[in-house]
Amino acid sequence: MAAAYPRQFGKYVLLKPLAKGGMGEIYVAALGQLDGFDKLCVIKKVIPEKADEGKAKRFLDEAKVVLRLSHSGLVNTFDAGQVDREFYIAMELVEGKDLREVWNRCVRVRHRIPLEVALQVAREVARTLSFVHTYGELNLVHRDVAPPNIMLAYNGDVKLTDFGLARSALKEEHTQPGVVFGRAAYLAPEQARGEVADPCTDVYSLAVVLWELLTGHQYLQIAGLDPVAALAVVRHPKPMPPSSRAPWVTPALDAVVMRALAPDRGKRFASAEEFRLALSDAIAEAAPRTDSARVSELMHAIYKKAIAEEAAERGRFLKEVLPAFRAATTPKPEPLPAPPPAKSAKPGNGGAGAASASPAPASSPGGSERPAGRAAKRAAALKVLAELAAEDAQAPSRK
Repeated sequence: MAAAYPRQFGKYVLLKPLAKGGMGEIYVAALGQLDGFDKLCVIKKVIPEKADEGKAKRFLDEAKVVLRLSHSGLVNTFDAGQVDREFYIAMELVEGKDLREVWNRCVRVRHRIPLEVALQVAREVARTLSFVHTYGELNLVHRDVAPPNIMLAYNGDVKLTDFGLARSALKEEHTQPGVVFGRAAYLAPEQARGEVADPCTDVYSLAVVLWELLTGHQYLQIAGLDPVAALAVVRHPKPMPPSSRAPWVTPALDAVVMRALAPDRGKRFASAEEFRLALSDAIAEAAPRTDSARVSELMHAIYKKAIAEEAAERGRFLKEVLPAFRAATTPKPEPLPAPPPAKSAKPGNGGAGAASASPAPASSPGGSERPAGRAAKRAAALKVLAELAAEDAQAPSRK
């Protein structure tokens, strides 16, 4: 039976499922206790029936890594924990789509990805990778730079996400020698051989993404091949300049991409920052108008209807769904017990056997004789004042 939404998940309210993969589930959720103070976010958690020890460790490894990182080019992760034996990570909700979805959308609507967008995506991801690779002493390598892990926001931001396969000094779950993780089409040759990844590995994967965005074609033709044959192609690629498929690519840009795609990692750019700087020089010549506004223009051109629908849905979550859910699930306060009835006087007590309650004593607060007592005190005080005044009047005659 399908789960009903919204539903409570620890301190979060799960509003709708977004995706389900081999290891986890992703939801749109809300954090907050009061209506009007809710923060929409994304919850990523391990599927309970698939939470074996290895996957749970990889999930916790990701949490350890991403909670330390804060950068404009990363999808911000702000919380991690466990609810009913389920591990979760809480991330910001990026209003946009991942690059694979954008690619497929462009194919469906026959809209070519502009040169400026391709270059902006690559430059921003290179900038983010430079931060990641040099952060503290983590020795962090992403190992899965691919279109599904690159988010394009409607406002033009480019963000890298999903560190589930990342390698860092924090990780408890270490990759066994010869084990290959990642998407085959974007693996560096050394990854396909099961060697240890380094920053040059991420540079190669990003160069594959850029080559495909520039040309509109897949870099390695491995679709339909069995895994063994596909890995053989990945291990021994035959680099082709993007200009062979896209004549508008300049020689300078060709040279940058080809260096980043060198099968021998020793011949690639030594760092993501070096790649970014070389790419920036080529952009200045080939597409000087490259910036985040070009990305935003593309997203609004191909997702105009979706942007309006998603904004309306977020508004409905905040103004209708969450208030109704809280009203239905918040326990109502129990009514106060009724005061006990007043006791009647027993017959023979007080001589009359009346049914009315006994009058309050004069000294009790609110008693009926209290005003009379105050009046008596005032009268006595006035009498004393009068006597003092009389004595003062007779004082001169006594002198």
